[in-house]
Amino acid sequence: MDRLRRLPLRALLPIVFVLVGALYFGIGLASDPDGSSLVARAYSALAYAVLMTIFFGLVIRYRRRRAGGVANAAAIQQAVRSGEMPGSVDHVVWVRELESTRKRYRNNRVLVPVMAVVFAAFSVWAALTVSPFWWILLVVFLGFCAYSVWETRCALRNIDSLLGRLRGTWPVPGDGGSAA
Repeated sequence: MDRLRRLPLRALLPIVFVLVGALYFGIGLASDPDGSSLVARAYSALAYAVLMTIFFGLVIRYRRRRAGGVANAAAIQQAVRSGEMPGSVDHVVWVRELESTRKRYRNNRVLVPVMAVVFAAFSVWAALTVSPFWWILLVVFLGFCAYSVWETRCALRNIDSLLGRLRGTWPVPGDGGSAA
């Protein structure tokens, strides 16, 4: 995953385009396997992939610039996942980015359960009225939501630790418990 995060946009965006388009096409085909609308489904997958690639490209470019470049953005994400900070960091950029990331993860604590309930209700309705395929989507989506809740808890703990170390109020591992 880190290798993907470090790719330049001109290499990353074609991968995003193919993955998003294939996923959209595949889900559409699996939920309604009627082959008569295959060309229409391909056109809609193409349009969806173009729009989502543009959207993701803009978001990724903005986040990379704000973080001070590709390498710094990847290092911040790695630090959030692992709780370990590289030796030399730009404190101003890191504090700003970690605060922004913490805000997004705090929003997840509310949004993910709400989204899970809404999508679960919709999936049950769709499974009973449209296609039993929606039961599979419900299980997959609830699995993603459960992972998101777990990851949010870990990330918030790591972000608080990293921010404490950057601000000099958190004990550094291996120094006997004294503040940095």
